[in-house]
Amino acid sequence: MSIKPPKIKSKWWYALPIFLGVIGGVVGWFALKYDYRKLAKNCLILGVILTVIEALIFIIFLMFSEALSIITEFNTISQTDDFGIQFKFDIP
Repeated sequence: MSIKPPKIKSKWWYALPIFLGVIGGVVGWFALKYDYRKLAKNCLILGVILTVIEALIFIIFLMFSEALSIITEFNTISQTDDFGIQFKFDIP
């Protein structure tokens, strides 16, 4: 009967969800779910939380940015019944 040496868990697994978001969290969860359940769950939760925060920051940026006012531009396009793609660049 052979004794396996104990595996060393690394905190580097948290780099996956930090850089890849939900995808990195899922990859980390699949890689760690049998050996380190708590670390696997934390990677998955971190990936989801960081993705939600990034999405909220992006939405807030779009809402309050004058150069990227997509909402007001869509209203003017929808009123003219012209749904072609239009690009507008505001150069200061």
